[in-house]
Order: sequence, then structure tokens, then C-alpha cells
Amino acid sequence: MSDLMPLLATADLFGLADREGTWFATSRGRVFLRRYARHGDFVRAAVRSGNGHDRAALLTFHPDAYPLAPAWLAAIAEAAPDTADHRPPSASMGSVRLLARMTPDHRNGIPRLRDGSVGWSIPGATTRVWPNGRLELCSTTGPVLAGQLEGSQWDHFQVAAVADAGLRLLCAPEARHMTRTGQPSGWSRPYDRPGNTSNGRERKGGQMYDGSTASSCSCSWTTTSPSQLGARAMAEQHRLEATGKAPAADRAPDA
Repeated sequence: MSDLMPLLATADLFGLADREGTWFATSRGRVFLRRYARHGDFVRAAVRSGNGHDRAALLTFHPDAYPLAPAWLAAIAEAAPDTADHRPPSASMGSVRLLARMTPDHRNGIPRLRDGSVGWSIPGATTRVWPNGRLELCSTTGPVLAGQLEGSQWDHFQVAAVADAGLRLLCAPEARHMTRTGQPSGWSRPYDRPGNTSNGRERKGGQMYDGSTASSCSCSWTTTSPSQLGARAMAEQHRLEATGKAPAADRAPDA
């Protein structure tokens, strides 16, 4: 990566001349931007894979999304696989939605359209992801982030990270801290689960009860508490500290 290459964080999409193209640097790879003002005033962006040669994503930005473009492109470059080919991503769309932090719970399943795509909504934004690598994220206030991930090396985790990054830019402030509380670890034999932190309850067969429960947030915060009630309390405390107010009750664990 050349030291003379400007950082993507400093990119001014409005400042690009018609059909002007410029390379920008990220912490992991290069991004090429070109503006097509004469043909609709949009910017096309190409993100390279980790090897710096293969194109891993092709994105299109219109003026209302210009301010969000550098941050989303940097996140895509960070998530991009080391290599890319010309095949569709290997990611399962259902797995992408399950792994994404910026999602509601899945107690009602993961509905798919006939084209195999899945979508979900959070306060202020919606997204849809297609099996061929296409993504579209829409804000209720207008901006749209859209593009195409290229190559079979994109897996569930990487595609989910791209969707998460875009939704965090588009969502309403109250959606930036969406907490989840899981289920207690439950009954098991101590030798079946190394490091068992049982609460002292034992039943026939030598099984011990482990009430430890994880809670997490869409901002990447996570912790484990000795009980489910404790985990819910920790999630509420996190929301209070992060937002300064108590939002709606903690959501149920994923189905």
C-alpha cells in the first residue's frame, strides 16, 4: 500500500470530478472510487480482496449516501476475503441473518422470498441480502447503500459483518444498542462440559445445573452472568449506560 495513497476516511465524493477515479487506502486493502456525474451523479466503488488484486465488491453510491460511503467501504474492505473469484458467495442467507448483530430475534423463523433472499428491519432501516451477493440497505430517511459482493470466499460471518456495518450507519439512534439474552447452559454431567460453573443443583445421574447465561448487544458488547435474570439485568444496565435511558424490555432469545 503506497504511503502516498490518501486514506479512505478523508475521501470527498462530492469533490471528485466527472469520471475522475482515485485509489484510497484502508487498514486492510485498497478501494477505487470513480464518479459519474454526467450520467446520474453516482459514484462507483471497487473494493479489493486481501491480496490487493482481486475485486471483492462493487458498490454504487448516490449523493444522499455520499457521507456514509467511506465508513461502509472501510468495513467492507476489513471483512473482505483474502482472495476473490467470479462465483457467487458461499454464504447461506439464513446463516447471515442469524449471525448479524443488527437483527431482531428469530422466534418466528427466517422467511425467504422465492429468489432465496432474506431481509429484516430494525428501527430506521431495512436490509435484504441475495444468494448472488447482492445487498441493499435502506434508511427510512432516504439514503440507500447497495452493492454486489463478488467471489465464493465470502462466508456467512463476512457477509453479516457487511450488513451490520451498513445498518449501524443507517439505523435510528435507539437501534444501535439492541441487546439479547440467551438461555441458561442447563443440565449436564460435569465431565461433559469443562469448566462447568454449576449453581450446586444436582439430580439423578450425576447431572449438575449450570445457570450461566450470555447477554450481548449489537455494538459488540457481551458478557456472561451466573443466571438468566442476572444476564437480563446486565443487558439493561448496558443499555442505560450506552443510551442514557431504558428502552423497551429485553428481547427474547433467538428461536
